[in-house]
Amino acid sequence: MILEIIEKYSTIINSYDIQNFNIVGPSYHLACTIEIKNQTKLFIKDYLFLDGSRKYSFHWQDVSGNCIIRWDNAPHHQDVTTFPYHKHLGKEENVEESQPVKLETVMEYISKQIT
Repeated sequence: MILEIIEKYSTIINSYDIQNFNIVGPSYHLACTIEIKNQTKLFIKDYLFLDGSRKYSFHWQDVSGNCIIRWDNAPHHQDVTTFPYHKHLGKEENVEESQPVKLETVMEYISKQIT
């Protein structure tokens, strides 16, 4: 799964570090950092629980550590119509609607932005 996506987008990836990847039955826990060719970084936390619920954060930041975009489903922006799914554009307070995303969707987005 993760390695297949990394291989698919290897032309835009400098390096990656998988801090945690555990699979138990149908559930998983992934924590990973990907350094993109333009020196930006993608921090990934993606959990699929045994009950089928999922929690994730895909945080893409520039070389200075500033958020470019972060997709997540933390339940703290109840005013967003796609609650709990949302994205932060740049600053933390810039919150917009978002559909649920997966790593491949995020990598495709980043690829389009940097090429």
